[in-house]
Amino acid sequence: MRTRFIASLALCGAALWACDKTDKPSVAEPAMTQVSQPDPVKPPNPEAPSKPVPDREPAPPSETRGPVDRSEALQSTLARMEKGDFGQAFKYLAEDVIWTEVGLPDGKLTSVPAIVGFHERSRTGFSDFHMKARRIIESADYQVVEFVWSARHTGAFADGTAATNKVATLPGAMLLRYQQDGLIDRVWVFQDWPNALQQLGLAPDLPRNFNPFPLPEETEIVIGRYEPLFRERYEGFVARLGADDVRTTLSERATDDFTWIDLDSGQRVSAQDARNTYFAERSGEFQRDGIDIEAAVGAGPFFAAYVTNKLVYKGGFMGVPANDQKITTHTLDIVQFDAEKMRFKTLASYGNSYEILATLGVTAGMTARPEAKVGSFAIAACDDYVEHMRACFDSLPDATREATREALDQQIVAWQKDHSDGTARDNVKRACESAARSARVTYASACPRVDWE
Repeated sequence: MRTRFIASLALCGAALWACDKTDKPSVAEPAMTQVSQPDPVKPPNPEAPSKPVPDREPAPPSETRGPVDRSEALQSTLARMEKGDFGQAFKYLAEDVIWTEVGLPDGKLTSVPAIVGFHERSRTGFSDFHMKARRIIESADYQVVEFVWSARHTGAFADGTAATNKVATLPGAMLLRYQQDGLIDRVWVFQDWPNALQQLGLAPDLPRNFNPFPLPEETEIVIGRYEPLFRERYEGFVARLGADDVRTTLSERATDDFTWIDLDSGQRVSAQDARNTYFAERSGEFQRDGIDIEAAVGAGPFFAAYVTNKLVYKGGFMGVPANDQKITTHTLDIVQFDAEKMRFKTLASYGNSYEILATLGVTAGMTARPEAKVGSFAIAACDDYVEHMRACFDSLPDATREATREALDQQIVAWQKDHSDGTARDNVKRACESAARSARVTYASACPRVDWE
């Protein structure tokens, strides 16, 4: 039987409510470049989380390498990321860490230098960057972090996209797994990059009544044990969310003040809206083909599930013809329960709509990619950085050399565009100085002959 579900650009809508992998260079392209390319590349399926280990004994003090207070350390990490101090931001990552930007074609990062490089390049073109956690949920060997970042697009992106001077504000979530020694060995990041392009005017169809998420003033920290009954209630809830069942499902399983947090539009939809007009106004047809809860964690009244959603496209989404295309998406669904009544109070589903767009062959945005010009910036910090990086190339392994060279060219193009337009010369200088500081941390051991000072 065919069932109608939400299908907006928000992955959470199509995934929750509907409820040829190729070798990639270890230096990934910036996030905006990956989602704006003319020919969408289908992202690979990420590694699924392992089951939490609730009763694992901590390592003895002599073998502990991670922070004593994980939540405090995580907030410090976000503060350093906000400042662009990536070398120090990731000091609690294990050497064999796998960092996954869920839904990006080059989203699997397998070393700390690769993670640092990815974030450096993804920051290119942004200024006035802010990032803060709104909630940290900690249980067993996992942490769930809900965060919001905001930045102004004042310079060219790494792929040459000219500045729009508009602000993008994006909510996201992270799932982090800790080793016994306290270091982080797995990170999954969920954020809807096509929505950022929409906010900047670089992709169409920004949701009606868009309301950007405010940056949190405080961080809520929730630490405790997992409640297994929450998973049972969650599974029963999502299993009955076909359009014909929404009214009954919410009446039976949600509180009267239940709120669905629409991450695509920034709206908080009440139970009354959800029962009546909200879902009826969404277009698109997807048939649920399966839903797998890969891992579930929780503390206090909160429950979080890493979910693999299997859908079949039946038409009506952005004019794309239907041919029963199979779509796999991945979300981090976070529920707040009324623990006494065992009913849903709030629900948010974090994901990356690029998984849907790429499978259907839809381009989130399109950008030109000009070549980097040879020449001097006449800014010492920039010229020194470029000289040092080019001197470093020959010392890099074959697997990363060309990707690093391409990434440097993208940085040069962006800075040259700003410099030639006469916009914010001081911003270009600061960007070069920040890149140089990070390069010292990232490449010092690989390129010891380069004088990074």
